[in-house]
Amino acid sequence: MKKWISSTVLSVGLLCSAASYAAQPHINPQAASKLTWQEIGLSQQQTTTLDAQQRNLSSIDSPIAAYRLPANQGTLDITISSSVEDNEHIFVPNVAVLDANFNLAATYPANTFQFQNESGLQGNRLSKALQLTPTPNQDYIYLLVYTTDDDLKGSTTVPHPAKLYAKARGNQPPAIDDLQAKHSLNGKIHIEVDGKQSTQFIGLAMPEFKTKSAVEPQAVGRNTKTEKPLTKPVEQETEQYFNNAIRNAIKNNDVNRAMNLVNEAEQLGLGSPRKTFIGLVSQK
Repeated sequence: MKKWISSTVLSVGLLCSAASYAAQPHINPQAASKLTWQEIGLSQQQTTTLDAQQRNLSSIDSPIAAYRLPANQGTLDITISSSVEDNEHIFVPNVAVLDANFNLAATYPANTFQFQNESGLQGNRLSKALQLTPTPNQDYIYLLVYTTDDDLKGSTTVPHPAKLYAKARGNQPPAIDDLQAKHSLNGKIHIEVDGKQSTQFIGLAMPEFKTKSAVEPQAVGRNTKTEKPLTKPVEQETEQYFNNAIRNAIKNNDVNRAMNLVNEAEQLGLGSPRKTFIGLVSQK
């Protein structure tokens, strides 16, 4: 059920792109490195039960699900879900992505998760699909799932089971109120990881997500574990990606997106994307 996919290019460690920064947490890399990380490989899934008594990181006042993912096997397709428990409460997830050195690279706040009705063996849940492409010279990247004080103030509307049952049978749903699942420090997080081998840097922000505007996007994790610079073929491939993306944006009259692409390319030390942009705009 990966309908809502947010793509992030991890092109110098990790590049912030599709994330919202309103709820960006403060994470100390040294403290994060000492967490107990649950290892998840490709084509694996895991469910983590969170309890209000758990506190694993002093800078985040919330129970935390912490996952370590392979960063040397191509693009990762990740689905994170939080289930509604007993139609009464739910843990509202936020996600922080850390690079190989435990530096914060991107955040996906609760408002980027979508509610999905129960289907098959899956119950009502909040769910989000991510697509992350790690750069070379990283062994692992890390995901933290947590909630916030603001999230705990609300509730999530859950369709009444009687309505769903009536619709499934083709009948008129009864006129009864839906349920309200309170936001809680208790809950269950389910994560699935799939991979695909790829040498292409894929996708920046999807249209429904806004890139950071107050501060220009920045590359994170430049100093990876092996301290090796990007090779020339990777630089050329990345430069080609940005040039093509800029051409497509200008073709679609999306000048703002093209400018954002230019800024992100220059953060990586790439010069030709700006020339491509100027050349295309001058032809208009």
